[in-house]
Amino acid sequence: MTDQTVEIPAQEPARPDIRDFLTRYLKYLPWLLVCMVIGLALAYIKIRYAVPIYRVQSTMMIKNEGPGSGGKDDRLGALFMSEPMNNLLDEIEFLKSSPVIARVVRDLNLQTSYYCNGSVKSSFIYRTTPIVLHFIQNGDSNSGIAFRITAIDDRQFLLNNEKAVNYFGQPFKIGHSICMLTRDMNLDLKAFQSRNYTISWQPAIAMARGLTGAISISQGNEYSSVLTLSMKTESVDMGVDMLNTIMAVYDSLIAQDKKRIAINTANFIDDRVRSLKDSLGGVEGNLSEFKASNQTFDINDQAKSFVSDISQSEKELKTRETQLIIMNWLINYLNEPASSYKSVPVNLGIEEPTLTALFSEYNRAVLDRESNLKTTKPDNPMIKRMEANLDKMKVNMLQALANVKQAAILARDQIVKSNEQLQSQLKTMPRKSIHEQSILHQQQILQELYYFLLQKKLETSISSASTISNSKVVEPAIGSDVPVSPNNKSIYTTYLMIGLLIPAALIAILEVLNDKVNNRLEIQKATQTPILGEVGHSEGDRTLIVSTNSRGFIAEQFRIIRTNLQYITGKNERPVILVTSSFSGEGKSFVSTNMGAVMALAGKKTVVMEFDIRKPKIISGLDLKRKMGITNYIIGSANFEDLLIKVEGIDDFYVIPCGPIPPNPAELLLNPRLNELIETAKRHFEVIILDSAPVGLVSDALTLSRFADCTLYIVRRGHTPRRLLGLVNELYSNKKLPAMSVILNDVKLQGGYYGGYGYYGYYGYGYGKNNGYFEGNSGRKGLFGKRRSKGPSDKIDK
Repeated sequence: MTDQTVEIPAQEPARPDIRDFLTRYLKYLPWLLVCMVIGLALAYIKIRYAVPIYRVQSTMMIKNEGPGSGGKDDRLGALFMSEPMNNLLDEIEFLKSSPVIARVVRDLNLQTSYYCNGSVKSSFIYRTTPIVLHFIQNGDSNSGIAFRITAIDDRQFLLNNEKAVNYFGQPFKIGHSICMLTRDMNLDLKAFQSRNYTISWQPAIAMARGLTGAISISQGNEYSSVLTLSMKTESVDMGVDMLNTIMAVYDSLIAQDKKRIAINTANFIDDRVRSLKDSLGGVEGNLSEFKASNQTFDINDQAKSFVSDISQSEKELKTRETQLIIMNWLINYLNEPASSYKSVPVNLGIEEPTLTALFSEYNRAVLDRESNLKTTKPDNPMIKRMEANLDKMKVNMLQALANVKQAAILARDQIVKSNEQLQSQLKTMPRKSIHEQSILHQQQILQELYYFLLQKKLETSISSASTISNSKVVEPAIGSDVPVSPNNKSIYTTYLMIGLLIPAALIAILEVLNDKVNNRLEIQKATQTPILGEVGHSEGDRTLIVSTNSRGFIAEQFRIIRTNLQYITGKNERPVILVTSSFSGEGKSFVSTNMGAVMALAGKKTVVMEFDIRKPKIISGLDLKRKMGITNYIIGSANFEDLLIKVEGIDDFYVIPCGPIPPNPAELLLNPRLNELIETAKRHFEVIILDSAPVGLVSDALTLSRFADCTLYIVRRGHTPRRLLGLVNELYSNKKLPAMSVILNDVKLQGGYYGGYGYYGYYGYGYGKNNGYFEGNSGRKGLFGKRRSKGPSDKIDK
């Protein structure tokens, strides 16, 4: 066969290619598809047997107008017991509090839960339950109970796993409680998915804590007084009833709290009115007695004139004294043991913002304690903490009252001092008139305080009778028809991604752990050493692929390498070619044998010298009988003619075996007789191929490099570690081996192509095998119909 001489193009810089990526990872596609299908199947199973969860939503408004807010007249707000501005965050917490939810649970009878058990999942039953639980005796109201039943018919059932038959309408014992089940005959047992039921009962407070997590309350924005209540539940009817009942319970509790405060205030006022009536009667009696005994029925004209001059200051003095009396009453009320943990009267005319805020906070805390006492014992640590907080708040109120009282005393003393200066002029007046004026002044103060309390009593009575809540239902609870969970789209997407990512992660791990050379690009990235060619993967048992009439794909690859080798050897008529690699098993002997054969087929007398004297494989690969070899010649026990072995089937192709393996191979290669052997071979042969030991393991190749004109460095795909490419680059950069070039061995067919491993088809690489140009294309089919080549073997040093 005659080779056409062409110019080898300059080696292109390594660059990624989409075809390389596809051919490298296309083999994993079936596993990706299988895992994705499994993921979709799991998603379907999850959706099929998941319990659907629905969203129920309602809105309510918290009226946030109080005295001084500008929303309405302050006096009208005080009349209807309006409180200071509400903190919506506090109202949200109150709506979600356990006492509120526990009352909802009791109102809706949610303490008892009914589930119909299917073969895979259980369904919650609300309202339309064919079986109803009744307690004859609840042995422990603080502990829950649960049991399973199997309804045999409308009269009988089995309890738990017992074999004894029980009857509806007859009592039975569960734990410490005695219960009874009744049948609602309006509901047919056949209408339900099974006759197996799970029935449980929980204390209201425990049930409330479990339901609190499903309830969400949010404020539209910081300026809005509208709250959105939502709940996620498997029963839309139960969710609608719960949200509507929560709003109703909140409304009633707020109204009750306001009414309780009004009643306490009215009782306080009644006590003070009775006391004032006695005091006022005594003053009036003193005045009548004074007038009768002193015969003074009219105030002196001069006294009237002075009273007119100082009336303004006396009016202010009366106001201050009234406030002091009220503050003394409040201080005495707070100090009385009987008033402990009771609400403090408000709206008594003390216009002090600090006191108003403290009283409102104290009354709210008192109401919270009373609310919790309905479901909690007085010795509960939570109640103790609330009482400690109330005691601390009472101390703060007493301190604030003392401070306000002290300020009022100072103001009153200043007014008194001013009045004393004016009244000093009254010394000339008759003593009787002055005494009478004093009694009248005291009488007037008591009368004003009496009328003030009567007015407040009337206001409190009106507010108590017309107490309204500060909330309003904007939109009743409405449930969605479409479940919010499971989210079919999200589940399918998630499981599909899991089915994709898990195998992708495993593939990535395998790629990270794989430190072997995989393709031509990796060699180009790691070293500047030129790549002479590539050799495909051989699956047969023969070492010698190239023969006189061979047109197989691998044989043609060796012919291409022979052509490319001309540009390395140049005009050298008798080239010496050194073949080496990084370590054993990369295909040196395979390449050396077939390169020798392809050279001989080109009409050049060729000899392959087996210089891998530590681990020789060429003779055994060709199935030749061993005879005297290189080591015999070096020690002088054989002549050159004794070494030659003719390879049958190919003209002008010979092999020189290594001979017996010596104990000192490295020193043996330094023997002067080796020079004579090489010179003799040059005289008898046109091409000499030196099959040496791996340069990465021993120094034999470096020793033989002095005889070589060029070096073929074998790198095997999937076998040579990437780190050894650094050795290749070092040998090439430092020119330790002459005219060094790389042959990539064992390139496997992927997707019908040797894609990305050659010059993209420039020399036939990458065009595939099944194109009619080569022999041996038939073979067994692999995955997706790809035919696996049944060509020669790579067992010999492949």
